[in-house]
Amino acid sequence: MTHDDVPDLAGPLAGVRVLDLSAGLGRFAGKMLAEFGADVLRVGVGERGPELDGAPGDAPRHGLLDWWHDCNCRRLPLDLDDEADRQRFLELVDRCDVLIDVESPGTMAARGLAPSDLAERNPRLVHISLSPFGADGPRADWRSSDLVAQALGGYLSVTGDPDEPIALWGRQAATVGGMYAAMSALAGLHRARTTGRGSWVDLSLHEAVISCSEHVLMYWWFPEALEPLGAPIAARQRSLHWIRAFEVVPCERGACMVSPAAGGLLDLIAWLKARGHAQSVPDDPDDEVLLSLIPPMMEALKAAALEMDATDLFEAGQSLHVPFGESYTVPQVAEAAQHRHREYFRPVEEGIAVPGPVARFVTTAAPGPVAPQDCRTTDPAAIWPDREADPEAAVDVGEATDQVASSAATAVDGDLVGPLAGVRVLDFTHVLAGPFATRVMADLGADVIRLQTEERMGGSSANEFPYNVMWCRSKRAIQLQMKHEEALDVLAALVAEADVVIDNFSAGVMAEWGAGPEQLQEWTPGIISLSMSGCGTDGPWQDYVTYAPTVHALCGFTALTGPPGQTDCGPGIAYNDHVSGLTGAIALLSALDHRNRTGEGQHIEISQYEVGTYLIGPAMIDFLATGRAAEANGNVDAFADHVVNEVFQGRDGDWLAVTLFDQSDWEAALALGVAPVPDGADGKNRTESVGAWVAARDAGAAQDELQAAGLAAGVVQTADHMANRDPQLAHRDWLVTMDSPMQGSQTTERHPARWFDRAGELPLQYRPTAYLGEHNFEVYQELLGWDAERVAIAMGTELIQ
Repeated sequence: MTHDDVPDLAGPLAGVRVLDLSAGLGRFAGKMLAEFGADVLRVGVGERGPELDGAPGDAPRHGLLDWWHDCNCRRLPLDLDDEADRQRFLELVDRCDVLIDVESPGTMAARGLAPSDLAERNPRLVHISLSPFGADGPRADWRSSDLVAQALGGYLSVTGDPDEPIALWGRQAATVGGMYAAMSALAGLHRARTTGRGSWVDLSLHEAVISCSEHVLMYWWFPEALEPLGAPIAARQRSLHWIRAFEVVPCERGACMVSPAAGGLLDLIAWLKARGHAQSVPDDPDDEVLLSLIPPMMEALKAAALEMDATDLFEAGQSLHVPFGESYTVPQVAEAAQHRHREYFRPVEEGIAVPGPVARFVTTAAPGPVAPQDCRTTDPAAIWPDREADPEAAVDVGEATDQVASSAATAVDGDLVGPLAGVRVLDFTHVLAGPFATRVMADLGADVIRLQTEERMGGSSANEFPYNVMWCRSKRAIQLQMKHEEALDVLAALVAEADVVIDNFSAGVMAEWGAGPEQLQEWTPGIISLSMSGCGTDGPWQDYVTYAPTVHALCGFTALTGPPGQTDCGPGIAYNDHVSGLTGAIALLSALDHRNRTGEGQHIEISQYEVGTYLIGPAMIDFLATGRAAEANGNVDAFADHVVNEVFQGRDGDWLAVTLFDQSDWEAALALGVAPVPDGADGKNRTESVGAWVAARDAGAAQDELQAAGLAAGVVQTADHMANRDPQLAHRDWLVTMDSPMQGSQTTERHPARWFDRAGELPLQYRPTAYLGEHNFEVYQELLGWDAERVAIAMGTELIQ
């Protein structure tokens, strides 16, 4: 970025103008859009965070959260209650493509800045309103914090010890909300470019957090299948994964995530036996008894771990192709061989480095990080000069070219449902991260076509397994056996009718089939492909086996999330899988925007390990600049000294998260009967006083009393709370039930955003999860022009199986 007021931008979103009124909640959205090249103008004043004391040079002029959120952004603080500033804001609205606001419901309207008012000025404006609970409902005006959002969204019900709920480190609720806001902005931008219609998006943080709670809802909706694991209510069980095949165990030095999962089981059994463990386990067990072997295998792994250094155990496991991962501290993450090879920590200026990019674009590489810039003028015309052509040209798709893969991407019927109507995705993904990326795109109207085979439809990908049901709604399912001699010709024909190809195989699998990114673009130059591997396509860890618990350990998340001084707790959900999926969707939509304007396709690579490290970005910036290493500290906020930020148990046994941000909040709590503390008492005394007040009440009653006084509080909700006792979710009709040919009936949560344009709400449509090959005849006839007989012959010759 230059030092002039008009930036020189690169990346797939170069030229996209984003007006960002998200001083706190939602700040992550502008960060991601700026990293991918958008010109992001922040008009809210964000929280600075801790100072980087001890950093060389003049780096301390920004706080830690400024360095994390505002790199590549320009800043122009405006007071929207001031008439002159409000007029400047309106002139910027006229000139931008996207507006993100996190104002309380009704606040913008009270200033004359309601979505309808802004749409009158800029009919193609994509306006995202992110609020704690959505724009309407009985709790729309409730106050929240990251701790409260994680409690109400189910994270604290499964993270921590049975008697100590713990929040995910680093304000991860706001991260999820920001990712959904960025994705919504890009989906809305696609709709504006292809239909000429703007959008207002009412995005609920509460619902966004719930959507990434993995097995919390899964246990509730599949109680019979998961009853042996504790369904219908998922429990807190420290680092033990819900399938009980992943756990962080103590080593002779350090701790390591171990598991008997993945492809190296027989070698693992032999290795354990050679060390004197697992003697009762068969050398070559039948598939029918594998589940019964998990408990003795885990016990054997725990015993072996006590004899080894954590690093040695991690490397031994990976050499056997099992997903072990040492529980790295922040300094270890900074020195990780994979990060060093891929140069993941990028210098900004002397003494400051930031992690990234979170996605790697081949054709339109993301711009390098630049320190936050304050605008040198308040003149909207100088900040965003008139575009060379008609202002509406900024949202025109442009002239169609032969490079554009699908005509649907350039000529969408404005009456089609969903902002991504007309986008077609070929989906080779499995398990959670990849399917979640394509699920959110399908929710928004994309035609997602899953390519499967009978041999890959086992385990978590099986038709009836809850993972498959939950993450693959609203997609079409076909079969294609890539080992068949005719498969590449068929795939090439399908790619010619698509916009996107996505996979989350191990590095190199698609290329081994003859369908690597270069081949895809040779077939269809405008195609966008995305590979989501565990650790990336190059480097010493490129072949490592990883699942979310492995990544959590290796990226520092496990060591940071837990009681003080402990490194063996970590998130109770597959959090990194969800956010990797959201990252994938954001990257794809960024590349799609570039393709629709230029005709250029490209390949994108996402390392799920790098996504995990990105999520603890502030901790990495702080350590690299000052040597200060963040550690687990329970529910203490990582970036601010809140008066109280803790979880307490009510007399009914339920837990309640409470955040008192400042002295005025404390005084409001005293007015409710919280006992005062002596002068000079520390935060521990105030926390204990609030705990005693909560303990004398049912948690739900205490929640309502605190919220009525304008204080942030929320029950640690289980699926039962969400389904039966959350009036806000009920008001927003958060569940949809569908007739399912596979399940009989399928219940799922809705996408966390509601979409509107000037004509009213744009309802999103949902379809039940498809069974294996359900759409073989439909898709092959529709896209390739095959008749039914040809499809049947292909199924008989094992091309489609």
